[in-house]
Amino acid sequence: MKKEDFTRNRKLPFTKLLLTIAKKSVKSIQNVLNETQIQLSKLLGEELDTISNSAYSKARRKLKFTAFKQLSNDSSRLFYGDDDYKKYKHFRLLTVDGSTLTLPNNDDIKKEFSTCKVVNQHKHKMKHIVKTRISVLYDVLNNIALDACMSNYSMGEISIFKQNHLAHVKKDDLIIFDRGYPSYDMFATIMHKYNANFLVRTKRNVYKEISFLFDKNSKIKDTVITLKPCTKKLKEELSADNLPVEITVRFVQVILDDGEVEVLATSVLDKNIITTIEFKSLYFKRWGIETYYEILKNRLSLENFTGLSTNSVLQDFYATIFISNLESILTDNINEQLKEKTNTKYTQKVNKSVSFNIIKNYCFELFYSNKDIEVIIEEMSKLFLTNKVPIRPNRKFKRPTARDGKNTKAIKSANYQKRNKKIVF
Repeated sequence: MKKEDFTRNRKLPFTKLLLTIAKKSVKSIQNVLNETQIQLSKLLGEELDTISNSAYSKARRKLKFTAFKQLSNDSSRLFYGDDDYKKYKHFRLLTVDGSTLTLPNNDDIKKEFSTCKVVNQHKHKMKHIVKTRISVLYDVLNNIALDACMSNYSMGEISIFKQNHLAHVKKDDLIIFDRGYPSYDMFATIMHKYNANFLVRTKRNVYKEISFLFDKNSKIKDTVITLKPCTKKLKEELSADNLPVEITVRFVQVILDDGEVEVLATSVLDKNIITTIEFKSLYFKRWGIETYYEILKNRLSLENFTGLSTNSVLQDFYATIFISNLESILTDNINEQLKEKTNTKYTQKVNKSVSFNIIKNYCFELFYSNKDIEVIIEEMSKLFLTNKVPIRPNRKFKRPTARDGKNTKAIKSANYQKRNKKIVF
């Protein structure tokens, strides 16, 4: 925060503090500090030092959350540096989506983020909670977060994408969106400012010219039309931004397994590059960001914050994004080797519960010790393979409801949290 911060030789210098925050745990902070000091004393062969909870809280106030944001952005840039990464045809396959987090309810955080009103199921008990909207630009084939941000809960997903994520898009990217994102100016910006491509699910009755595609019996399944801005104001804004007032977009009908019809819009006009039949499986890859949010919130306990200030909440958020990228980078080659194995019934992959635990345990050895990095990674790789999980295709689970006559969803969730859930770290 200040130039003189971390200039004195304290028990918690910059590197040790940064890595301790990155090791974020659901244990009490004092237990984490004690375990960290024990680990460091053995690793460095030094006498055991003790650090109090209050000293840790005081030290982390000197560290800007942007340190972790830069680490996560640097990890993604390094990953793409040699152009040796998985692609769909010649596209880097990205997706973007938003989610929400509930934050600690105190005055400091309320000033930065907005509150929202919630009521119980009987509609007669109401309270205000602090919430934030998060958004991630995510590579679904390589499991890398290119960019992530926390914004005011009242801010829309399209505005967040334009203000934060667009700067990380490059030529020949193919970005998959859900149906909350379509807009003429976004289409034009992606196509003409960034020379990138989009694939987006559209809502019924938004584009009258392609309404026939929502009919399952339509003989035309794939068509190209010209779109124009719908208002004079939008046309003027586009002209001022040097964007075209006329664009060509391809619309494709997709029939889901349950018979429901979806219509997708894309800037990939050439049917030889992506055929009509390929769009169903291609759009399904967007589900990767949904599972990514599940990992952030459940595996990495993102909402279990370790501090009560705005800065500490942001530190936890970007440290979690950095750890997730680091896990993807360290397990990438191992997962590729497991895919090539033919002596198993199902393709296997590294168990993320195991890999995240190992990375957090090896955090100081990776970044703080003088031990040979290749030896450390070899040790970690052996541990990654201790509990592989199979990838079972086409698995479906019925969502529990109160009408089941058995356990309701709430009861099942409570039982899982109390008796079955295993803490990762």
